[in-house]
Amino acid sequence: MGSRGNKGKMSIKLVVLDCDGTLWDHLDVSSLTLPFRQVAPDSVEDAHGVRVTLFGGTRALLAGLQERGIVISAASWNHPEPVFQIFHLLDIGRYFRHPQVEFHPDKAAMISRLLQTLAAEGLALAPSEVLYVDDRTLHIEHVRQVVGDVHFLQMGVDIAGPEGVLAYVDGIGICHSERSEESL
Repeated sequence: MGSRGNKGKMSIKLVVLDCDGTLWDHLDVSSLTLPFRQVAPDSVEDAHGVRVTLFGGTRALLAGLQERGIVISAASWNHPEPVFQIFHLLDIGRYFRHPQVEFHPDKAAMISRLLQTLAAEGLALAPSEVLYVDDRTLHIEHVRQVVGDVHFLQMGVDIAGPEGVLAYVDGIGICHSERSEESL
């Protein structure tokens, strides 16, 4: 195994999280029927009893990023209402700054708009200061074409769960590209 050295160290100032399959276990909350109701500290159910549960470590991830002074946002291909209801009922909405939740797949446009909004507020970020986390790689190539070379972690592949995001930003995680280089 290769030495990690300072290679994993970077200055991440913004973490953009997908929701479905990244923050919680359901893969399409837009397909569920409102209203939701909270049934456990980390779970909600829709009007038909379909449950959505935060992945273990999600609350610790959000609190840990906030403690580190890292801005947290979301880029989610969903109708806004289900996502914001879950955020509200599970009391996690307070962690997210300008979440981008829209019913289209253009995550590049969402992240670009988020960066423009943050810049207008005085927080101009370079792509190298952004970490995008999603359970699928479907959007990353377009995000990098539009936004620039952001860091990317695929949930369930590059990291096993939310705790992997904190490990990565703390400089002890290994991203996919680093694994590839070390195996050479």
